[in-house]
Amino acid sequence: MELKPDPSNPRKHGRIRNGKEAHLNNVQLGRFGRNRTNVWNYAGANSFPRKGQESALDLHPTVKPIALVSDAILDSTKRNDIVLDPFCGSGTTILAAERTGRQGYGIEIDPLYVDTAIERWERMTGKQARHATGQTFADIKAERRLAP
Repeated sequence: MELKPDPSNPRKHGRIRNGKEAHLNNVQLGRFGRNRTNVWNYAGANSFPRKGQESALDLHPTVKPIALVSDAILDSTKRNDIVLDPFCGSGTTILAAERTGRQGYGIEIDPLYVDTAIERWERMTGKQARHATGQTFADIKAERRLAP
Protein backbone atom coordinates (compact mmCIF):
# COMPACT_ATOMS: atom_id res chain seq x y z
CA MET A 1 0.00 0.00 0.00
CA GLU A 2 1.34 3.45 -0.81
CA LEU A 3 0.25 7.04 -0.29
CA LYS A 4 0.93 9.22 -3.31
CA PRO A 5 0.74 13.00 -2.83
CA ASP A 6 -0.84 15.09 -5.56
CA PRO A 7 1.90 17.49 -6.79
CA SER A 8 -0.62 19.62 -8.72
CA ASN A 9 -2.57 20.47 -5.56
CA PRO A 10 -0.66 20.89 -2.29
CA ARG A 11 -3.94 20.93 -0.33
CA LYS A 12 -4.66 17.36 -1.31
CA HIS A 13 -2.92 14.82 0.85
CA GLY A 14 -2.94 12.21 -1.88
CA ARG A 15 -4.58 8.91 -2.45
CA ILE A 16 -3.98 5.50 -1.01
CA ARG A 17 -3.20 2.89 -3.57
CA ASN A 18 -2.83 -0.81 -3.02
CA GLY A 19 -1.59 -2.98 -5.86
CA LYS A 20 -0.36 -2.30 -9.35
CA GLU A 21 -3.66 -2.22 -11.25
CA ALA A 22 -4.40 1.03 -13.09
CA HIS A 23 -7.12 3.27 -11.65
CA LEU A 24 -10.50 2.67 -13.29
CA ASN A 25 -12.12 5.95 -14.33
CA ASN A 26 -15.66 5.58 -15.64
CA VAL A 27 -16.58 9.26 -15.77
CA GLN A 28 -17.10 9.01 -19.53
CA LEU A 29 -19.43 6.00 -19.47
CA GLY A 30 -21.83 7.76 -21.85
CA ARG A 31 -19.27 7.58 -24.65
CA PHE A 32 -19.53 3.80 -24.45
CA GLY A 33 -23.33 3.51 -24.25
CA ARG A 34 -23.94 3.66 -20.48
CA ASN A 35 -25.32 7.10 -19.79
CA ARG A 36 -25.49 7.66 -16.03
CA THR A 37 -26.81 10.52 -13.99
CA ASN A 38 -26.59 11.14 -10.27
CA VAL A 39 -30.25 10.13 -9.90
CA TRP A 40 -30.94 6.42 -10.27
CA ASN A 41 -34.49 5.04 -10.44
CA TYR A 42 -35.14 1.43 -9.48
CA ALA A 43 -38.12 -0.44 -8.12
CA GLY A 44 -37.69 -0.86 -4.38
CA ALA A 45 -36.59 -4.28 -3.17
CA ASN A 46 -39.12 -3.98 -0.37
CA SER A 47 -42.11 -3.36 -2.67
CA PHE A 48 -45.22 -5.38 -1.95
CA PRO A 49 -44.64 -9.00 -3.02
CA ARG A 50 -46.84 -10.81 -5.51
CA LYS A 51 -49.02 -13.60 -4.20
CA GLY A 52 -46.85 -16.57 -3.24
CA GLN A 53 -43.62 -14.54 -3.11
CA GLU A 54 -41.74 -13.66 0.03
CA SER A 55 -41.23 -10.03 0.90
CA ALA A 56 -37.64 -8.82 0.72
CA LEU A 57 -38.21 -7.27 4.12
CA ASP A 58 -38.70 -10.78 5.50
CA LEU A 59 -35.02 -11.32 4.69
CA HIS A 60 -33.48 -8.09 5.98
CA PRO A 61 -34.85 -4.64 6.88
CA THR A 62 -32.81 -2.75 4.25
CA VAL A 63 -32.62 -5.02 1.19
CA LYS A 64 -31.33 -3.19 -1.91
CA PRO A 65 -32.48 -3.91 -5.48
CA ILE A 66 -30.04 -6.27 -7.23
CA ALA A 67 -30.29 -4.19 -10.42
CA LEU A 68 -29.13 -1.04 -8.60
CA VAL A 69 -26.08 -2.75 -7.11
CA SER A 70 -25.36 -4.50 -10.44
CA ASP A 71 -25.23 -1.17 -12.24
CA ALA A 72 -22.88 0.31 -9.63
CA ILE A 73 -20.61 -2.74 -10.01
CA LEU A 74 -20.66 -2.45 -13.81
CA ASP A 75 -19.72 1.23 -13.54
CA SER A 76 -16.71 0.67 -11.31
CA THR A 77 -15.24 -2.78 -12.01
CA LYS A 78 -14.22 -5.12 -14.79
CA ARG A 79 -15.30 -8.71 -15.43
CA ASN A 80 -13.73 -11.16 -12.93
CA ASP A 81 -12.81 -8.36 -10.50
CA ILE A 82 -13.35 -8.92 -6.78
CA VAL A 83 -16.23 -7.05 -5.15
CA LEU A 84 -16.15 -6.88 -1.33
CA ASP A 85 -19.16 -6.09 0.83
CA PRO A 86 -18.02 -5.74 4.46
CA PHE A 87 -21.64 -5.47 5.66
CA CYS A 88 -23.20 -8.24 3.57
CA GLY A 89 -26.67 -8.32 5.11
CA SER A 90 -28.99 -10.32 2.86
CA GLY A 91 -26.32 -10.76 0.17
CA THR A 92 -27.50 -8.37 -2.53
CA THR A 93 -23.93 -7.37 -3.46
CA ILE A 94 -22.89 -11.02 -3.80
CA LEU A 95 -25.89 -11.67 -6.07
CA ALA A 96 -25.11 -8.58 -8.15
CA ALA A 97 -21.46 -9.65 -8.45
CA GLU A 98 -22.56 -13.09 -9.64
CA ARG A 99 -24.97 -11.55 -12.14
CA THR A 100 -22.26 -9.25 -13.59
CA GLY A 101 -19.44 -11.80 -13.78
CA ARG A 102 -17.49 -10.57 -10.75
CA GLN A 103 -16.29 -12.45 -7.66
CA GLY A 104 -18.37 -11.42 -4.66
CA TYR A 105 -17.02 -11.63 -1.13
CA GLY A 106 -19.11 -10.73 1.89
CA ILE A 107 -18.53 -10.22 5.59
CA GLU A 108 -21.48 -10.39 7.96
CA ILE A 109 -21.60 -10.66 11.75
CA ASP A 110 -25.18 -11.93 12.07
CA PRO A 111 -25.42 -15.69 11.37
CA LEU A 112 -29.09 -15.39 10.33
CA TYR A 113 -28.18 -12.90 7.61
CA VAL A 114 -25.30 -15.14 6.49
CA ASP A 115 -27.81 -17.97 6.07
CA THR A 116 -30.16 -15.63 4.20
CA ALA A 117 -27.40 -14.53 1.82
CA ILE A 118 -26.38 -18.13 1.10
CA GLU A 119 -29.99 -19.21 0.52
CA ARG A 120 -30.59 -16.30 -1.86
CA TRP A 121 -27.38 -17.15 -3.78
CA GLU A 122 -28.38 -20.82 -4.05
CA ARG A 123 -31.87 -19.88 -5.33
CA MET A 124 -30.50 -17.44 -7.89
CA THR A 125 -27.71 -19.66 -9.25
CA GLY A 126 -29.25 -23.10 -8.82
CA LYS A 127 -25.92 -24.20 -7.31
CA GLN A 128 -25.11 -25.56 -3.86
CA ALA A 129 -22.93 -23.47 -1.57
CA ARG A 130 -20.07 -25.44 -0.05
CA HIS A 131 -18.08 -24.87 3.11
CA ALA A 132 -14.26 -25.03 2.89
CA THR A 133 -14.59 -28.56 4.34
CA GLY A 134 -16.62 -29.62 1.29
CA GLN A 135 -19.92 -29.88 3.18
CA THR A 136 -22.95 -28.40 1.49
CA PHE A 137 -24.88 -25.62 3.18
CA ALA A 138 -27.87 -27.99 3.46
CA ASP A 139 -25.73 -30.54 5.34
CA ILE A 140 -24.48 -27.89 7.75
CA LYS A 141 -28.03 -26.64 8.41
CA ALA A 142 -29.17 -30.22 9.10
CA GLU A 143 -26.30 -30.73 11.56
CA ARG A 144 -27.25 -27.51 13.35
CA ARG A 145 -30.82 -28.74 13.81
CA LEU A 146 -29.54 -31.95 15.42
CA ALA A 147 -27.13 -30.15 17.76
CA PRO A 148 -28.31 -29.82 21.39
